[in-house]
Amino acid sequence: MKPAEDINDLASDVGVLTVRPRMFGLDDLVSWAGNSVEALRSVSSMFRVDARFQSVSMSSRTDGHPPMGPNGLFIAIRGTHRDGHDFVADAFANGAIAALVDHIPANLEKHVSDGRIVVISANPDRLDHKVRRVGSEVANLPLSQDGPDLPEHVLILVDRETGTMTALQDLAIWWRQSLSTPIVAIAGSVGKTTTKDLVAAVLGSRYHVLGTAGNFNNELGLPFSLLRLTSEHTIAALEIGISAIGEMVRFAEIAGPTMAVITRIDAEHLHQLNDIDTVELEEGRLVEALPADGHAFLNADDPRVARMASRTVANVVTFGEAGDAMVRATDVEVVGLEGTHFTLVYQGHHRRVRLPLIGRHFLTGALAAASVGFVAGCSWEGIVESLEQPLEAPRIRALAISTQIMVLDDTYNASPASCIAALDVLAAQPGLRIAVLGDMFELGDFEAEAHRIVGEALKGRADLLVATGSAATGISREAARNGMDQSAILHVAASQDVVPAMTSWNCLAGRSGPWTVLVKGSRGMRMERVVAMLQQAFGAASNSISSASSIAG
Repeated sequence: MKPAEDINDLASDVGVLTVRPRMFGLDDLVSWAGNSVEALRSVSSMFRVDARFQSVSMSSRTDGHPPMGPNGLFIAIRGTHRDGHDFVADAFANGAIAALVDHIPANLEKHVSDGRIVVISANPDRLDHKVRRVGSEVANLPLSQDGPDLPEHVLILVDRETGTMTALQDLAIWWRQSLSTPIVAIAGSVGKTTTKDLVAAVLGSRYHVLGTAGNFNNELGLPFSLLRLTSEHTIAALEIGISAIGEMVRFAEIAGPTMAVITRIDAEHLHQLNDIDTVELEEGRLVEALPADGHAFLNADDPRVARMASRTVANVVTFGEAGDAMVRATDVEVVGLEGTHFTLVYQGHHRRVRLPLIGRHFLTGALAAASVGFVAGCSWEGIVESLEQPLEAPRIRALAISTQIMVLDDTYNASPASCIAALDVLAAQPGLRIAVLGDMFELGDFEAEAHRIVGEALKGRADLLVATGSAATGISREAARNGMDQSAILHVAASQDVVPAMTSWNCLAGRSGPWTVLVKGSRGMRMERVVAMLQQAFGAASNSISSASSIAG
């Protein structure tokens, strides 16, 4: 660990490489594969070798995630149930001009033989992450230069042992290294996406920022994000999520971060990460990967994160409410659905900040973002103004479905820590407080205890409980054990049955408002259906507005 005593002096370390405007394209893909662009041009002078990829996706669909479109690159990934190689032709039909494959699909062999598809075999020696060009012959020479034999598409063929997923990751490493853009990686058990959005917002006050789209943070999402990087981006804020032992080492290699934020350590993906000690060990491998002139931003309020300072050679910047945090918050005031107000303190200076995010727990992300901003040389004005702007997709949305009913939509995902944080928001609301909670997934042997903890936390925070899913019976059981009357607890098997059961629930019959309904559960529970059904059933019954208005921005 190298302490950062005056992080103002470190802002100059975040300098960027100025290069000519450059966007990932077909010529870059060909070069990465170990072939010369000149060889491809020799196939046809009319071929679009300078085409820039407008999309890179494993989906062949125009409504995919991310969508395929004109001038697209399709990555044929082998999944558990489907093989992307079966959809290469569909991707070409929907605008892709190239595809990364580990074999030539049978339905395209004729097009290869008649010259309409060029096959370029990637040189195995080329997949070494080094930025260099290796010239070689392109397959299928010579071809006619007129008529239907003009090539229309390119297949980049990697060997099956390497596989297209590893090749995609290697391609992302190669592209990132060719640009030398500073990378801020955001990791941790909870709060990653919001923190990433806040970091991107703060950095955007000074830089042209590439941010992870949504939560594209895994073995596919991370390289997809990096291939969106252009030379016009002066810094990137990328989210990294892990679910298994060893993943962070590879993800850190892909991202190559110069700065890293760790939000908090809690129970996550314990079906593969086993226990919280292992979560801490694996998440901390991100700061181990930082260079000596890099920066590790650590949450001083979480002991598991704070002690990661001993695991990095980079400069350490701490943030939090702890008195010894380098960037800290004081005089914190939770103002209901308006957000959280606090005084941002750094190096003897302070400014009042109005954070428009519902829930005190988002203070952690705001302090992390401010810390990154100070190191990156952003101004006080830029940092504060950025934090005070609403996010496009806040994690908790307050939806007024009628004049008397407010829904707190926190359906993005769920863990014990995030559930308790959401219940804290519910606890502060007036009138009848209803918690609609679904199963929390991927907790392994900790599953029963995790649901018990949430059930225990309901005391004093909710008046009524609607639990859905098999594991959520643990929430119901513990809530009753801690004093919630059994008549105030409703359990339904599936999330689509929640609202029909609520409409006939005696506890709600004749109850006047105001009501606040918190809806939360793991993504696989599809709790967003509950929100939509609440709007339809209770909103319509209460002469609500035709569509819910978001109070959270």
